[in-house]
Amino acid sequence: MTDKKVKKDPYKFIDEWGVSESDYQKIDEKAIEEITLGANILATGGGGDPEIGLKWAKNVLEEGNEIVMVQPEAIPDDIQLAAAATLGAPLVLTEKPPAKGNTRLIFEKLEEYLKRPIEATYPIECGGVNSPIGYAVGGELGLPVVDVDGMNRAFPELQMTTFATQGIPATPVVTVDDHGHCCIVDMGKKNKVAEDIVRNIAMKYGGISWIGCYPMNGKQLKETGVLRSQSLAWELGKTVREARRKHADPIKEILEFLKKDRGIPGTHLFTGKVVDIDRQFGSETTHGFSMGKVILEGIEKYEGKEASLEFQNEWLVAKVDGNIKCLPPDMVALLDPETGEPIRTDLIRYGYRGKLIAMPAHKNMRTPEGIKTFGPRYFGFDVDYTPIENLIEVDMDE
Repeated sequence: MTDKKVKKDPYKFIDEWGVSESDYQKIDEKAIEEITLGANILATGGGGDPEIGLKWAKNVLEEGNEIVMVQPEAIPDDIQLAAAATLGAPLVLTEKPPAKGNTRLIFEKLEEYLKRPIEATYPIECGGVNSPIGYAVGGELGLPVVDVDGMNRAFPELQMTTFATQGIPATPVVTVDDHGHCCIVDMGKKNKVAEDIVRNIAMKYGGISWIGCYPMNGKQLKETGVLRSQSLAWELGKTVREARRKHADPIKEILEFLKKDRGIPGTHLFTGKVVDIDRQFGSETTHGFSMGKVILEGIEKYEGKEASLEFQNEWLVAKVDGNIKCLPPDMVALLDPETGEPIRTDLIRYGYRGKLIAMPAHKNMRTPEGIKTFGPRYFGFDVDYTPIENLIEVDMDE
């Protein structure tokens, strides 16, 4: 494990890149809480325990580091970027949190392999763990965090990003375990092969690994990423917190915010109580994924109806009375009716009550290559992708 303690100036980029004050924001403890909450909702039931990433990011701030988020349009085309993330079984992550210094080691090894310094970072997804990890790494290493990610939700496999579907290789990937052991995987544009190798490495590590991946330049990030996805998560988190403060319906507030402020139509699909769970936690047989199906019995206006949710780390397919209401990459989330907190696939229990909402995926996720990479048939569902706009009626009064 490296002992290098060089601390970079997180604001150095302002003069170097000619960035104006309107192009960046300081991320304090309140902001990282709001971003993590919003990202956890967008994670569609996956993304891991947000407390892990959140505590890490808060600890980085408590140590006197600064975290700065910069808008993608402000970054130069020729700088080198990369993402840090966790890969493996979400349940294992709660038992094997990151060892201090792992992310520093990841980026040091990646810089050595690339033979150039990494000048900025970004979250790979909107997830309870991988979103705040992006900010924690930026704070630890004195790197600005770009307001972008690769999906605006969470997905279980390495190649399931808008970066990969638009030609950016996931590799070289640096993968590190909780003891600082390191492997480098470089498969060129064979992203699915890289996923298989890196996941097998994670299983050999004990079910979880820390990775540095998707190295690219600024131009590539701006052309292939989901721009301002972190700002969306931040505003969504603020919306839920404000709903709680006003004792308003958080689900209604979420849907109204997404529609009015961001032009994202969504709908309340179902309200129900969990009456059956078939779940296999991350293991060798499931390749580290948590997989299964949940059945909900309708309550309130949905009494007499039944909904089902099938998942692989994240909720994937939602049905009401056997009729498909949402297919990947479109987004379905099960939320606590009182708090708006997402109910994750690794935590859901018999008797839980929740409201089911659905939202369309970002347009970059709905390309032909995107549907091939993370559409329903990839996950083994014998059905073609149909956008949620054609499956449901948007009802903003719910």
